[in-house]
Amino acid sequence: MGNQKKILTAEEQSEKKKSILITVCVILAAVLIIGLVAFARLADSGVLLRSKTAAESENFEISGTMMAYFYNSNYQNYYSYLSYLGVDTSVSLKQQECSYAEGGTWFDYFVAMTKDYTNNLLALCEGAKKNGIELDDSDIAEIEESLDQIEATAKTYGYSTNQYLAALTGSGVNLKDVRKCMELTSLAAKYSEVYEASLTYTSDELQAYYDAHTADYDGVDYYVYTVNSSDFMQKDPDGNPVGDTAAASASAYEAAKKISEAAGLDEYLTLIREYMTDTKGMEENDVEAAVTSAFNRHVVASSISSISDWAFSASAGDVYLTGEEGDSAFAVYCLTKASYRDETPTRNVRHILFSRDTYEDDSKANEIYAEWEASGFSEDKFIELANTYSEDTGSNTNGGLYENVTIGSTTNEFNAWLFDDSRKVGDHGIVESSAYGWHIMYYVGEGDSTSWETEVTSDLKSEDYTAMVEENSASVTYDDKVISQINA
Repeated sequence: MGNQKKILTAEEQSEKKKSILITVCVILAAVLIIGLVAFARLADSGVLLRSKTAAESENFEISGTMMAYFYNSNYQNYYSYLSYLGVDTSVSLKQQECSYAEGGTWFDYFVAMTKDYTNNLLALCEGAKKNGIELDDSDIAEIEESLDQIEATAKTYGYSTNQYLAALTGSGVNLKDVRKCMELTSLAAKYSEVYEASLTYTSDELQAYYDAHTADYDGVDYYVYTVNSSDFMQKDPDGNPVGDTAAASASAYEAAKKISEAAGLDEYLTLIREYMTDTKGMEENDVEAAVTSAFNRHVVASSISSISDWAFSASAGDVYLTGEEGDSAFAVYCLTKASYRDETPTRNVRHILFSRDTYEDDSKANEIYAEWEASGFSEDKFIELANTYSEDTGSNTNGGLYENVTIGSTTNEFNAWLFDDSRKVGDHGIVESSAYGWHIMYYVGEGDSTSWETEVTSDLKSEDYTAMVEENSASVTYDDKVISQINA
């Protein structure tokens, strides 16, 4: 509810991780998206590009062909969206202007994106070097498995591995280049996890940071209902508003003004219910659903800048009207809780996601739920099922577990189930999320911090992580002449 600082959802957690490290096997699926380009491109063996350094730091370097691999990984991640942005993928990106690249081309746009990525990559590898962190046998085994998959895919389409890679990148990338890219990526990922795990803060440090940034964490609770002038206009056969807009605006303003004169929350809610029933002709169930959706919990000042002066100086029960006569919409706010720090305990939960992208209904979720029920709803069995079936890449290797989730930080349906006042340890069920799909839920218990402590910790970690990357990337340099030779 409302725009607030938040713990990321399962899917969002996954995306955050991907923003640091490009999925190393992204190239595997490229043939399904763009198809193999003309065989003539295979003439570029990459020998010259491979002999040149495109990027380097104190202890690591990225050759031209390795840079081409990272560039194409970025490009393929965004390929399906390019047509919506007016990009002609049959024409060289170097010949197409891009408004996002400050007068440059789409090639420049993806080069800038790849530089950002490789800057972080090399910074993390330098951090690993400084702290004596290296790849172990299990890391190498994972890389070998990924390389085996690439070789198998190439064979399926009748190419040698290097021909396949060169066809996809157009820059002569071979398997040795990909191996080096994966080694850097794996080392960076390993250090990233070690560094994040090392970031801990005392209660005094959390309090001090909160005191210095109070406005970022204190929030208010309120209802808001909008009266629209279209509610007072006649409708044509297609349902479009027609008639005197000035008169409709005047009527809407009077209706909103009446609500704004409510003496406290109870009268405010009574008036908006009457408006929805009498003016809009809504059924009782729809009215109550609208009332529920009108509530916003713990919204920080930056999220409601246009009314923050009122909201953070008002008292519970105060009502506020926005809009002037002649406008087409008038929002009426009622504050229910004045500015406060969110002391709500966080909660821990496990879930198994069955995505709408894969399933049309809840049949699979019900099937797996029944299998879990047959085991007596044990947590161990849930962990096994989550690791096997969950499509949430942010939690399907740890039994679907999310810890220290803050109230309001997930989807509405997920949040409502997790923070139900009656929730007890061991509770379970299936929740449908309009955003993602179907979740088998298992409540683990309360977390070890409050909502504000979790939010402050997250921000402190973000600041420290950014500072670490900036420090370790001081030695990173690029050769733009080499990068310009990447085929695109």
